[in-house]
Amino acid sequence: MNYQVGDLGPLSMVVVDVGNTSIKLARWVDGDVKDVERVDGQDQSAAFRALDVVRDKCDNEMRQAIIIASVVPEVTGWLGDHIENELELRPFIVGQNTPLPVEVDVTEPSLVGVDRVCNAAAAFDHTGHACTVVDVGSAITIDLIDDDGVFKGGTILPGPDLQARSLNANTAQLPLVEEMAAGDVIGKTTQAAIQSGIHYGTCGAIRGIVEQIATIENRWNQVVMTGGGAEALKEHLDFVDSWVPDLCLMGIGIAYIKRAADMRS
Repeated sequence: MNYQVGDLGPLSMVVVDVGNTSIKLARWVDGDVKDVERVDGQDQSAAFRALDVVRDKCDNEMRQAIIIASVVPEVTGWLGDHIENELELRPFIVGQNTPLPVEVDVTEPSLVGVDRVCNAAAAFDHTGHACTVVDVGSAITIDLIDDDGVFKGGTILPGPDLQARSLNANTAQLPLVEEMAAGDVIGKTTQAAIQSGIHYGTCGAIRGIVEQIATIENRWNQVVMTGGGAEALKEHLDFVDSWVPDLCLMGIGIAYIKRAADMRS
């Protein structure tokens, strides 16, 4: 993809990914993500400080462009207010005043998480053809993008942390396990059994869904994996072709580039 718009040259901007548990901010420079900052999703002061840190590292006039993709409306509200009222800038919010970066071919496009769509845009930009995107966060999403770069839909299931919290909250004696390190399949303690069940169960679910997508498509698409929980799983997912930690941030930048190109055409 050409990341230059008209005579603006390479663009540098701030991209913000608001997830259910954390906020990631970074510089987006000519297709690359740099200087990533990660803060707790409810810590407004930390988010504002991180935003200042990233903005200060932008090296041209495009540092004034701040693009947000959010799945948490409350955070979208206070972050957007801060950008508008304190920084006196217009926030660009993907799915609102900034169009989605790819076509969404599902029953209700407006209800698809904008993070899934940004992932799709970046994965298609990365591969150049049809692919399957696995994002492991609070929820796990496994989505299909076709050869035209169209988001075709996918699956959603609980992420490892959510599984652990559900077991603890809905049973009388199972403890909350916060470390998801893989061990033996046959756990010798209750904690080890929970870790094993969540880890290998999640890996099996991902593998099974990806295989079913391949069966439906009658081909094996390239598999791109991302998300904060992906690193702990990837060693047992040998079918994954690419691990891209900041896939959503990359897609947020692509959304703005496409908006800028459309505005100038």
